[in-house]
Amino acid sequence: MKQKFAALALALGLTLSLAACGGGNAPAGGESPAPQNSAAPQAAGAYVFTTGDGVTVSVDEDMAQVLTDLGEAQSYFEAESCAFEGLDKTYTYPGFVITTRPDGENDYVNSIRLTDDSVSTVEGVYIGSSEADVKAAYGEDGGADQGMLSYTAGGVSLNFILEDGAVISIEYLPA
Repeated sequence: MKQKFAALALALGLTLSLAACGGGNAPAGGESPAPQNSAAPQAAGAYVFTTGDGVTVSVDEDMAQVLTDLGEAQSYFEAESCAFEGLDKTYTYPGFVITTRPDGENDYVNSIRLTDDSVSTVEGVYIGSSEADVKAAYGEDGGADQGMLSYTAGGVSLNFILEDGAVISIEYLPA
């Protein structure tokens, strides 16, 4: 089971790192989406992640503020972006990983992935929760598709990967 989970986590991480090469999040017309910062939080009703220390992180938030709030990461990785000009960066903290995308001189949160049961969504769902727990917290209409429930609000997609009826991955992504 541990080998299966490790292989799935590795595949998910690889998929995420390559997803940026698929074209980015620009709306029709080629304009970049307007990034948001902590002074202008996510749209009302958007899914956000709150750490065990009470720091709220949202997709499209300016990563400089997130770093100020969270402090130094356990580990850090960067690579040339294949979708944007600059570096894609990955920050690993206990229980979650944040990836960023460059936009000019700034970096913005592109995804937040929960990695273990030490953290949970604001609604209380964590790695190991049941499918019923997810549906109780977010509703029956999660767009179930081959082991995944996905919910979208305020420009953020919150995805739950399920295996044998239990959550094995939780990720916040741009919708």
